[in-house]
Amino acid sequence: MKIKNDLVRIKIGNKKYDFNNLILDAYLKMFVNAQFKDTTGMWLDRNLRYCLLKFDTPLENLQGDTDLHNQDFDICLLSGCISNQILSKEQIVVQYNYETTENATIWDYAKDTSEGIKISDYYGKKVTAIAFNSWWVPDTNTNIKYPVCAVLDTTNYNIYLQENQDLSITRRDIITTDALFYINTNKYTGPIHLAPIELTEYRGEYIDSFEDPEVTAHTYTIKAFLYSIGLSSFPDYIDKEFIIGEDIEAEANGNEINIQGIENYLKNNSSLFCNENIYPSSNLYPVETDYKYVIFKYKIWDKLPNSSYYDDPYVETGYYYYQAVPLDKFGKMNLKIKYGRD
Repeated sequence: MKIKNDLVRIKIGNKKYDFNNLILDAYLKMFVNAQFKDTTGMWLDRNLRYCLLKFDTPLENLQGDTDLHNQDFDICLLSGCISNQILSKEQIVVQYNYETTENATIWDYAKDTSEGIKISDYYGKKVTAIAFNSWWVPDTNTNIKYPVCAVLDTTNYNIYLQENQDLSITRRDIITTDALFYINTNKYTGPIHLAPIELTEYRGEYIDSFEDPEVTAHTYTIKAFLYSIGLSSFPDYIDKEFIIGEDIEAEANGNEINIQGIENYLKNNSSLFCNENIYPSSNLYPVETDYKYVIFKYKIWDKLPNSSYYDDPYVETGYYYYQAVPLDKFGKMNLKIKYGRD
């Protein structure tokens, strides 16, 4: 899987600037960790709904592994983000539009408040960097660290906030996968675990027994977690399955998932082989071979409304999908799912 920032467009008044920003390793790691059911949380939210601005002083030596946090910037645009996501088998396209007006909600990190903060307070300041994140809280206010996900150095472009010139920022990301996709329902159109914006569904009344019985919630969040690794001669069928946590172990390691202990041997007692009593003859029968595909199976779950009240808020839907990759390794092998920037 690869993430490509296709566009960052900055418009101030009649001026327009088009860039591509740097996807940071912290964002790639979020995609890796979010695949595991027991490691989900707010800090793995990949929806880049917040835009941060740094003024006057440039950031130095920006690299993919640079560790940036919200308080490294001056302000965050807390309101005005409109996003759209298109999910298909081979790619996910996400577009965010950030706009600010005099009435927008803005957090000032130096003042540690949004009270009374206006965009006009920053007129005349040079924009030296723009960043994007899924959360806005400074690390000083919480025990959880929220590393910045993407950053754009604008030091050399003389971009200034000015009176009577509205600021708008657009970013478009494209997430691609080479894996073949198969799903056992027509409700969903692509790999949910790669979608930065969570899928939600309105499905009628739900009663929260921990609250007033009259209080209802209707919106369910759809999640997909890696459940097992399969081997097969076909991309839409698992012949030999290894359940994670039972048969094999899978662990996150930076921007990749490491899976050890897979053995690619197709035995003649597989369900793909007929009973020996119905072989055409004693010297005409199937022979052992190796599997052609490794299949990553993702189960689809509902996250219950008001799920903070539950030890385990996830309920199986019975739906699942496969990500199948052609296999050219045989015998004992270790697998890696890599996440990179394009």
